[in-house]
Amino acid sequence: MRVVGVIGLSLAVFGVARPAPAVEPTPEQIEFFEAKIRPVFADHCYSCHSAEKKIKGGLRLDAPMAMLKGGDSGPAVLPGNADGSRLIQAVRYTDENLQMPPDDKKLSTEQVALLESWVSLGAPMPQSSDAPRLLTDVAEARAKHWAFQSVQKT
Repeated sequence: MRVVGVIGLSLAVFGVARPAPAVEPTPEQIEFFEAKIRPVFADHCYSCHSAEKKIKGGLRLDAPMAMLKGGDSGPAVLPGNADGSRLIQAVRYTDENLQMPPDDKKLSTEQVALLESWVSLGAPMPQSSDAPRLLTDVAEARAKHWAFQSVQKT
């Protein structure tokens, strides 16, 4: 009995028994997602993996919670673990049975590196408290991006 109590206390203290609380992404991390990651998803992934199209493999990449949940094969993104994330394995083209985007439309080395960095950072992305936010409106996101705003006197 005493051993079970000590193990339970240890698990609770070290956070193994309960999920870690969600950490709110920093503005810089959101900026990185909006400027570098969302365009890759929009240009190469949303045609098969968004609510606006037929969702293939049960994987949606246009909503934060859906992305973390994954598809028919399990979680696509393991925040902080690029090597263990199926998304990264797929875009690396190292497994002939898991290659995305398909049909020899492989992402550039730079795009793969950006996705790896993003997952290693913990896959920070915009969150919505009430419902998963769709991440498909790239035109709107780009229009709101600071780099595309008119210069103004402060």
